[in-house]
Amino acid sequence: MDRSPPDRCALAGAIFLALAGAASAQSVSRVDCSKAVTEIERAICGKPELAVADRKMAAGYAALAGRLTGAARDHLLADQIRWLANRAAACAVEPAEMEECLETRDRDRTLQLEWLGEGAYPFISEQAIVKAGKVRGIPYIIDASYPQFDGNAVDFTAANRQLASATSEAAERVIPGPDADNDNGNYNGAAWRYEQAFTLCKPGPNAVSVKFSYNAYEGGALGIVGVSGTLVDLRTGKSVGPEGVFLPNSNWLRELTRIVSADINTPNLGDILKQPNRYVFLEDRLELSFNQYEGGPYTVEIAYDRLRPLLRADGPVPR
Repeated sequence: MDRSPPDRCALAGAIFLALAGAASAQSVSRVDCSKAVTEIERAICGKPELAVADRKMAAGYAALAGRLTGAARDHLLADQIRWLANRAAACAVEPAEMEECLETRDRDRTLQLEWLGEGAYPFISEQAIVKAGKVRGIPYIIDASYPQFDGNAVDFTAANRQLASATSEAAERVIPGPDADNDNGNYNGAAWRYEQAFTLCKPGPNAVSVKFSYNAYEGGALGIVGVSGTLVDLRTGKSVGPEGVFLPNSNWLRELTRIVSADINTPNLGDILKQPNRYVFLEDRLELSFNQYEGGPYTVEIAYDRLRPLLRADGPVPR
């Protein structure tokens, strides 16, 4: 019998509403194994490693919630409820994949909660597109998360729109179109898939850098994996490309091309380095991202000490 993948968007929405109805710091922390009823709860309670990861994540949430009050605490609670709903929807897969899904989700969330607790609470939430289905017999799976800046000190509308649109556009590409080869209705290959996760860091006091890791398969022999970045200036609420980080008269593009050419052998390197999403600004270094078809490693790392003369003194990545 032909079984289509579950409607993960509907599942996430139902779980979100159920959790929100009884929301509290207690109810959105660790799984209570004495009352485990769902497949995911039983999976967590049935494997010690998953139970430990879940407790660690829950402890991170409880520790941060305990330090917050008012709007910050409410924001974190809503974000945790949403995250739990998305975890439940994304990990509603076969048992062999469920364990890896849960372990990865809990680990990433623990690190994110630790980051959110460093300094003043940043009012950044995790959004996600979680969806699965079939088109002309070809299954597809989308599990893509991205951040949303919810602070009201400045207007983050443009940056949020860009983050959401980029994720949505990448996700839509793995929904098979009318011309996709479905082997005359007998498709039995791998599901088309788009998976995306993110981490946050602060390369300077006035900016947050988003590092995306993605894995896409749109049919054919091979998929593509890689990383990309978005830098958000907290003073303006807008995303900033490399031209907003480097001094305009410093010949930064030529210098970066010279540095990167030692690792990347491709004739259009200068044009690639004009693309803002290639730049991942971390706390201590710049990572420039490339995919496996561009003649080199996925990332080239350059310490900021090497770039100091090129950086704007008043920019989001200060000298």
